[in-house]
Amino acid sequence: MRLLSFRAVAVSIIIAAAAVPFAPACGGASGDAETPALDGATDTFVEETAPSMGTISVEPATATVSVALGATGSQTYQVFATKDGVKTDVTTSCALSALDPSFGSFTGAKMTIIARGGDTTVQATCSGQSATASLTVKLTGSVVITGTPAGAPDLFAKASSAADAARMPKLEYPLDGAVAPLNIPAVDAQWTKAGNDLFHLQLSSKFLSIDVFSNVEDAAIDEVAWKAVARTAAGDTLRFTVEGLLSTAPSQKYPGASVSIRMSNDVIDDTAIYYWASSKGDLMTQNFGTTTPPTSVKGDCTSCHSVSRSGTRVGYSRCVGGSCDATYLGFMKFDATTKTWNDTLDANGKKFKGSYSTFSPVGYPYKTDDQSLALATLDGGKLQLFDPDTGKTVASNVGDIASDGGKLSALMADWSPDGHSVVFVQTPKPGQSIDLDGGSLTTMTFSSDGTTHTFGAPKTLVAGPLTLPSGSYGNLFFPSWSADGKLIVFNAARGSWRAFDDASKPGQRLMLTDATGSFKTELTNLNGAGDHNVTWPHWAPATSKDYYWVVYSAERDYGHKLTAANTAKACAANGVKQCKQIWIGAIDKTKLGAGDPSSPPMWMPGQDLGADNISPYWTLPATKVAK
Repeated sequence: MRLLSFRAVAVSIIIAAAAVPFAPACGGASGDAETPALDGATDTFVEETAPSMGTISVEPATATVSVALGATGSQTYQVFATKDGVKTDVTTSCALSALDPSFGSFTGAKMTIIARGGDTTVQATCSGQSATASLTVKLTGSVVITGTPAGAPDLFAKASSAADAARMPKLEYPLDGAVAPLNIPAVDAQWTKAGNDLFHLQLSSKFLSIDVFSNVEDAAIDEVAWKAVARTAAGDTLRFTVEGLLSTAPSQKYPGASVSIRMSNDVIDDTAIYYWASSKGDLMTQNFGTTTPPTSVKGDCTSCHSVSRSGTRVGYSRCVGGSCDATYLGFMKFDATTKTWNDTLDANGKKFKGSYSTFSPVGYPYKTDDQSLALATLDGGKLQLFDPDTGKTVASNVGDIASDGGKLSALMADWSPDGHSVVFVQTPKPGQSIDLDGGSLTTMTFSSDGTTHTFGAPKTLVAGPLTLPSGSYGNLFFPSWSADGKLIVFNAARGSWRAFDDASKPGQRLMLTDATGSFKTELTNLNGAGDHNVTWPHWAPATSKDYYWVVYSAERDYGHKLTAANTAKACAANGVKQCKQIWIGAIDKTKLGAGDPSSPPMWMPGQDLGADNISPYWTLPATKVAK
């Protein structure tokens, strides 16, 4: 991906004014000797009391202003008072401001407008009275990829459009219909060459039109320009359209079909995604919205991890000494002073054979993060409560009640955000602690006085088989509570969730239910057409205004930059055909319980395309919350 240089082009601004009448003061009388007047001799407005102004208005009522992408524009306003048919300029007696300061600011009557589009309001205030004007900004610009011939824009301007399917570039990424958080880093658009060597990508929405020129089959504008584009398209669709031509025969250009994504108003800020780069054996983390490379939290094949909702604790399991005949539990805690992750239970000590874990949230049963409980799956399919600060077991009834005295297996638990419930997977076969089949989603209550910890009788939330267009799904697993405790996302498979000859063969799908199990919905748009080994769903750590956000891992193409044909050899193992990558999907709050509420996903920026990235946990960055 190469960053772009941009050339200044115009932004249009349209302003419509509204007049607001002055209200008479209490006890005032028309013609009173103390009523202020306009001094006709000096043509200066003399303010004594508000009623003499009559009404005020902002002009021009409509205006068009040109601004360059990456630069600023300006518009000068006048404010008038009208009384008894007399209109007087009172601009110098009024204060002007943009109600949304992200559009610009005023110096006197002159507004300096920054490069962003959308609707806002300009307001004039005079002695406590006000008038408003509506403001529409349209952003345009021209961007040329570094290394692309400077004359590319002129070639496309002079070329005639032609229809030839073999020569029309096809957009491969982003995915049509995807929804993006507002603060997602710059999207790297990708397309096919189709026999061309120069390309024109247009980004357009209601308030913007940006032209990008490239001599390769992808383009991403720099982060400053992208922020202006994203902010302009917020709450609207952002359309990507590409056309190509051959520089040795530039008289004709070949336009391809458009794809559109929706730029949401949701900002997912101060969050981190922790994931396992399994082909490299490292537990990684990256703050969402940043473009810096991910950093390693722990190496040594630290797998099957979980992260607390507070972001300061990690539970994991590990193959020790190069042998995966068994995996062992470990816990880590973040040290706010040294800014390091430290083992409180080192799996290499082989103290507890186990796999999946989850942590009690801050608030219950303990008010702060100074104390916590960890609930983990032991080898043999039983749940056990731990003190993650010491690595010692904690007495409770969970071991027997969750597995019905060892008759069933209990694994993959997730603690609810309020701390009063746990969702986990029960299977009819004892002894399952990593791989499973026949799993059902099960819940149980949790109560504690800080010393005695009691779990309620398990209740089935969702049981298979679920009949979907792609088959019968009898194995349900990987449940995860949403941040508000209202929803649970989970996996469904046609059989055992891992197939070592072909990892996608079980047809893993993401499913959605609510906390009562009243509906079971396939997230078809997130899953995509076909089988893509879709697993490990988790939620963003807070709910946003318009969408819930889910992060998960899938074995699907990222444009042409990652496919089965060019995948790293290290990823092609254990039935995986190409490097799994982390994807982010939106769940529309207005569509819950009425069909598929999801949209196609966005690739999480900053990943290593040569790594198999799985098991993403979305939580708070430890560096921001640790005390």
